[in-house]
Amino acid sequence: MIDLHTHILPGVDDGAEDLAMAIEMAEAAVRGGITVVAATPHFFQLPDWGKIKALTAELQRELDRAEIGLKVVPGGELFMDIEILDMAHSQIPTYAANGRYCLVEFPMQQVPMYVEQVLFSLQTKGITPIIAHPERYLAVVNDPNLVLHWIELGCAVQMNSGSILGRFGQRIVETAKIMLEHNMVHVLASDGHGVHRRGMNLPKAYAVVEKLIGTDRALELVQGNPELIVRGEPISLEGAQRYQKRRRFWLF
Repeated sequence: MIDLHTHILPGVDDGAEDLAMAIEMAEAAVRGGITVVAATPHFFQLPDWGKIKALTAELQRELDRAEIGLKVVPGGELFMDIEILDMAHSQIPTYAANGRYCLVEFPMQQVPMYVEQVLFSLQTKGITPIIAHPERYLAVVNDPNLVLHWIELGCAVQMNSGSILGRFGQRIVETAKIMLEHNMVHVLASDGHGVHRRGMNLPKAYAVVEKLIGTDRALELVQGNPELIVRGEPISLEGAQRYQKRRRFWLF
C-alpha cells in the first residue's frame, strides 16, 4: 500500500513531534503493509518547499539507518488561499517533486468563493489538484455532489481512513460511504499524525472499504492510483456518479 497523506516529518507541524515518533509511525506503517508514504506537512506551517524536500531526504536517511523498509517521498498539504494564484510552479509542493499533483485542503466550515479560480490556476501550471478529505467539509456533508462537481473540473479526491472508521462521527461515515459508492474517491490515505490518535490506520480502513466497494476498486485507492500519482502519470477521473438522495415516504 501507498499512503499519500501523512504528517510524518518530525517537528514541523501538528504531526510527529520528534524523530522518535516519526520512526514509530514508520514502523507502524510497515507492519500494516505500507511500503511508501508521502510526507505532506501543512504548508502554512512550513511554507518552504525546498526545506520540505531536504527534511524528507533526511528522514529517509534515518529510516534507512534504522533498517526500516519504508520509502518516504516529499509532498505538502496546501491550504486553499487566494495567494496560491501568485505562487510559481517551483514553489508548489507536488508529490515526489514531480510537478504533477498537489494535495489541497479546504476550510472545514465553508468553501471559499475563489476555490474554482485557484483550482484552475493550479491546472494551468500543469498540476492536478487532489482535494484532501472533502468528506469532512460541512458543505460536502450537506451536498455530496459538490465532490462530483470538483471531479468534473479535473480534480482528484483523497479520503481519510479515519472518516470511514468513524473517527469524525456518523455523519462523516455516511458521507464517506456515499462518496465511495458513487466512485467519487481516487485515493484513500491515513492523514496520520502520530502513533495512537490519528495513527497510520490505512490498512484497517482498507478492510472496511474493500467490503463496501470490492477488492479491485479498493486496491485502486491504495495501490494503483497512488503509484501513478507518485510517478507523475495520469489517473482516470471517469466514472463518478451523481448522488440521488433517498426520498422518505410517510404512511398515514
